[in-house]
Amino acid sequence: MDRLQRISGHVVSAMSVADSTAFLSPQPTSMAGAQPDDSDVVICCAIRTPLAKAKKGGFKDTAPEEMLAALFKAIVERTKVDPKEIGDIQIGNVLQPGASGLTSRMSQFLGGLPFDIPLSVVNRQCSSGLQATANIAAS
Repeated sequence: MDRLQRISGHVVSAMSVADSTAFLSPQPTSMAGAQPDDSDVVICCAIRTPLAKAKKGGFKDTAPEEMLAALFKAIVERTKVDPKEIGDIQIGNVLQPGASGLTSRMSQFLGGLPFDIPLSVVNRQCSSGLQATANIAAS
């Protein structure tokens, strides 16, 4: 299964020497010649929460809502997208209580996103972020 390699092949990581921030730049794919369509899914920013040891690491006392709210704020700041234009939110996670629906929804509010944006959560042991992307693309 080379799903991750295929998707990651669409973008390439480039480090900015000045501020050591990773950015993604689009790369040509086999679909690069296709005509744009209103139903196209566009990944305009890719950010993830930090990693640490479960229940032992540097974030053991940080609520998941705080981490995800910071992610929402960073996405809006980096992309300059109007939050009212966001049509759907899909969160990929693993091992959150209650499949993380409540914590993700609270993070949406804490992150300054409007309450009327639909949100759903994928709780998958492996590749939850990839599954969340596939769900949005298929909807």
